[in-house]
Amino acid sequence: MDNKLGELIDISIRIGNSFNHNLVSPGKTYNFRMYRGDTIDSLKKIFIECFDESIRDEIKKYNIYNNRIIPLQDDNIINDAFSNPNMSRLDIIDENEYLFYAITL
Repeated sequence: MDNKLGELIDISIRIGNSFNHNLVSPGKTYNFRMYRGDTIDSLKKIFIECFDESIRDEIKKYNIYNNRIIPLQDDNIINDAFSNPNMSRLDIIDENEYLFYAITL
């Protein structure tokens, strides 16, 4: 498994809900190229930078979930989100495991 952690993969984060539909559009998807070994915290930081500075504090309140709506902690790595950490990049795409959700409660 460790040899896969250095592999670049495409990840998408879709907004699941919004505190203000005029500022953050539910359903909008943001795409990133990350290493499997990158932390969820590093992914969140890049995600937050996609937004205007005036709403970044609100965006920081979002939690990241995998495609099975299991919450991911900041110290998890991207590879932890997959049902099988050894799956190929194509299997990740075929099974929609590249898609994460940003949800605020």
